[in-house]
Amino acid sequence: FVALAIPVPQASADQNSRPNFVFIMADDLGWADVAFHGGNSPTPNLDRLAREGLELTQHYVAPVCSPTRTGLLTGRCWSRFGVTSPQNNRALPWNTVTMARALNDAGYDTCLTGKWHLGSLPEEGPNHFGFDHSYGSLAGGVTPWLHRYKKGPFTETWHRNEQRLDEPGHVTDLIADEAIAWIKQRGEAPFLLYVPFTAVHLPVKEPAEWLARVPAEIEGDVPRHYSACIMHLDDAVGRIIAALEETGRRENTLLVFTSDNGGSTAENNDLKYPDDNCPNGRLPGNNRPLRGQKGDLYEGGTRVPTVVAWPARIKSGRVDSPTQIIDWMPTFCRS
Repeated sequence: FVALAIPVPQASADQNSRPNFVFIMADDLGWADVAFHGGNSPTPNLDRLAREGLELTQHYVAPVCSPTRTGLLTGRCWSRFGVTSPQNNRALPWNTVTMARALNDAGYDTCLTGKWHLGSLPEEGPNHFGFDHSYGSLAGGVTPWLHRYKKGPFTETWHRNEQRLDEPGHVTDLIADEAIAWIKQRGEAPFLLYVPFTAVHLPVKEPAEWLARVPAEIEGDVPRHYSACIMHLDDAVGRIIAALEETGRRENTLLVFTSDNGGSTAENNDLKYPDDNCPNGRLPGNNRPLRGQKGDLYEGGTRVPTVVAWPARIKSGRVDSPTQIIDWMPTFCRS
């Protein structure tokens, strides 16, 4: 359990004293894509989180998407469910006890804003596995402005509570905005907010305002869009933290930031996706000094930047003991 590595108190019967949980997951973010691991894209909010929180320096995940998400939500190894690769078919049996379902049964409000990818049909989405509210992509990563998945039966994937949506805006802003609105609507009940961003999964295409902030030494179309995507993600995380502070919930919220797997060097403008006028070239996902990348069983694919923050209970520092994505469900339930 992560609970064995960090001091987490036992649960209390007092509804108001129970912690909130915010779990933020980046998509394909490499070990050294963040500035606090030497990355060249400024990430001031994540840097502050790492400085004031507790960094887990050996946190491991699956080398690809759906298996990691399965492990997180079930607290069990993904192979038990036959989930060994990204998939659009329903990943979990209907009666699976998920993190969201367990906390919901304990009186928690539950929400997912972002990427699900454990069943890409509305009737197989988060609302059927313990989430009161869900929004984002039922399938995998989407085009940043059209919000479309790969060409085929699951292309139209953007939704709110199973109702498909067609709305303007950049995907990173939309996911963060929904999370912030949901935080501000909360009453007295404790909550679980799961925010699996699609950033920095391909294809990346950032607005001019973010491209203008990219350091001048980063050259090339795709590298600059990728850097802007990292900075945009960092800003979105900062806005979610600010919403917790503004609503007086920050102190008693256990917040986790991590990635679903290592960084990628795949072709950005993947032709499997509908055309969103994204730049051509390979992604510069940075996993150095680790070996390998997304899809590899080497540490570059499975060891990811991870920070935990709970101002009321956890002191800043670092934990060098190995931890794993399946540890979070029992840790949250124990808290």
